[in-house]
Amino acid sequence: MRYTTSACLFLFAAGWIGTLQVSAKETGIDLFQAIDQGDVTVQFIALNSKQANVLIKNESDAPLQLRMPKAIAAAPVLGQFGQNPNQNPAGGGANQTIGGGIGMGHGQGLGNGQGLGMGMMRIAPGKVRKLKARMVCLEHGKPDPQPRIAYRMIPLETFTEDPIITQVCQQLGAGQIQQTVAQAIVWHQANALTWTKLANLDRMQSTYRGNIKFFRPEDLTTAKSFYTSESEPTYPQYSSSMTSEGASAMSSVYATDASFSMPRTGTYSGTLRSRNQSTCR
Repeated sequence: MRYTTSACLFLFAAGWIGTLQVSAKETGIDLFQAIDQGDVTVQFIALNSKQANVLIKNESDAPLQLRMPKAIAAAPVLGQFGQNPNQNPAGGGANQTIGGGIGMGHGQGLGNGQGLGMGMMRIAPGKVRKLKARMVCLEHGKPDPQPRIAYRMIPLETFTEDPIITQVCQQLGAGQIQQTVAQAIVWHQANALTWTKLANLDRMQSTYRGNIKFFRPEDLTTAKSFYTSESEPTYPQYSSSMTSEGASAMSSVYATDASFSMPRTGTYSGTLRSRNQSTCR
């Protein structure tokens, strides 16, 4: 009888602990903590320098309520053939490290009752959720990300703790800032590209249409206003038209000698009509 009572108490305690574990998961767990614990696996597919697909699979036997990070980074995986991507240090690859945020609005992660608001997402056992991430390049000059290059998603703070870059990535993920504006701020802040250099960057070099600039004047005007405005805690709303003050501010940028040019790489045969520049270099 004594052994039967002890066994019942043991089973009750085990069940109570199991209930606590499930309750904790249902209460919410940070995405990266869930990755470290093996509760979820994440596949990060960098489509290009601006956007990526994030596939999250619940590997546990219980529903998970994931607290999504406000900002993320993704680094290329070294030794892509058979090596464990978890052993790859942040920023160790030859390709571009990118940063941004996972968009939870506009139906992403919110369909079929799965979204919980406030950056929370519920995912059933064994299920896979696909989200989209808005990204910018963090290392100007390195090759662009591509879908065929394996990437690993990491916390942004493991790559940089710069508060300006963190805020830009958070707002980019939330859809509060245009990607081109965010990219200009990041390159200026992280890679020390002057506004003049940014203004002279070519997106496309064309024999017939002329060089098409990477940034429009209004992109740089909006980006520069972050550094000059102390009253606004966040970036100003993007405007598709320039004010007279903005035009005046940009005149000094384009009035300088446009001696900066992107290096030409690769070998071309035949007549060169037009050429797309890499978006990250």
